[in-house]
Amino acid sequence: MIVTFGSINADLIFALEHMPQPGKTLLAKQFRTEAGGKGANQAIAASRDGATVVMAGAVGQDALAEVAMQNLIHSVDVSRVARVSEPTGCASVLIDAQGRNMIAVAPGANLVARSDVVDDSLIREASVVLLQMENDTAQIERLIQRAKQIGGRTILNLAPAFPLGHEALSSCDLVVVNEDEAEALAEWLECKPTVEELSNRLQTGVLRTLGGSGAEALANGEKISVAAIPVDVKDTTAAGDCFVGVLASALDRGLSLKAAMYRAVTAAGISCSRKGSQSSIPFAVETDRWVLQISG
Repeated sequence: MIVTFGSINADLIFALEHMPQPGKTLLAKQFRTEAGGKGANQAIAASRDGATVVMAGAVGQDALAEVAMQNLIHSVDVSRVARVSEPTGCASVLIDAQGRNMIAVAPGANLVARSDVVDDSLIREASVVLLQMENDTAQIERLIQRAKQIGGRTILNLAPAFPLGHEALSSCDLVVVNEDEAEALAEWLECKPTVEELSNRLQTGVLRTLGGSGAEALANGEKISVAAIPVDVKDTTAAGDCFVGVLASALDRGLSLKAAMYRAVTAAGISCSRKGSQSSIPFAVETDRWVLQISG
């Protein structure tokens, strides 16, 4: 079982030919709303890959809350999602013709979500406590430290790359970053952005996703590299969250880190080949089919 403490957003998605420059207005080719937020996306990805998932977080009491929760309520345990007076978190997502994205997020209710809704008994029951950086950093640090004291396994996706205390980072079992986040983390730690140096400074496992080049990790003294699958990229919006959620799901059912990374890279590739946020995240049977095709 996976416990995810994280953000729950409504995504406002604009499809454009190219990204606007400062001071310029462009007309979108298409607009749609979709459920999003890193926490919710990763919870959905883990659930679709077969894991039992408990989601902890907060949404507002507004119309956007229904958009943000529309997939979660059918997929995961949402009994620890609070309804608060602040507005539901919202993201504006711009996607160009090459599938690249620019995202602005208004955290709203996510910043008042409390990690104490994840009680100690739930941490003990969980195989993975999964966190991201779209909630209040103090709440994130408290949950990491409680999980460490109890003996729970934590995976932190340092996204977006906001500073977190060194002790909290070192208390995680695995810190997941993309290339930009690795650069930011390396700057704080005053080292190079390689998994070797980051892991050495933090004295814990570090995994770096490399977009179309796959992913690499250093954990428990082992260096692991996996290649990406070749796909026609249409939208990368949820690819990183898909990777992390499926990684957690694979580890939850006992796969090795290397096997989990391979499955996560495959699922993320499938996600990139589709448009949308949570709608692009594959189900286990789809990932299984790709894995069999590639291995066969």
